Amino acid sequence: MPRIQMKRGLKANLPAASMLAGEAHFTTDRGTLHIATGPTTRLPVVPPIDDLTTIAAVDGAADLLILHDASATGQKEGKITVNAFKAALNIPSSDLDEKVAVVAGSVSGYIFGTNGTDGVIRLNPSLQWTKDTGNAFVTLAVGDVDCGTF
Repeated sequence: MPRIQMKRGLKANLPAASMLAGEAHFTTDRGTLHIATGPTTRLPVVPPIDDLTTIAAVDGAADLLILHDASATGQKEGKITVNAFKAALNIPSSDLDEKVAVVAGSVSGYIFGTNGTDGVIRLNPSLQWTKDTGNAFVTLAVGDVDCGTF
């Protein structure tokens, strides 16, 4: 029975010239597939995310995230380091917990706190959350505190 074999080799040796549109290249060291779109261009075929293994630890400076850039033309998927993504969200790269900034442009605080004093504040109608005009601090004003019934 006839067989079809794809061109294969190391990722570092992927061709960059003399390709035919539709030509497939399989990397034996990375397990990725690349399809040529022209003599000098190719697009990677993205692996199914749910089939990938889980990373044991994150190296923020070296590990990459895949992002879909909705404003890009052509290939919309791009890469960004974990630390660069954190910087875009105004989260210091040294922080390992989930955080969010209360004041625009400020350093982020914990979403899920570690000691009961640095967690999320959830407001009901008897509470009011405001920030000062200098954008330096947030004030929490308490109207009525109802401890319920027993």
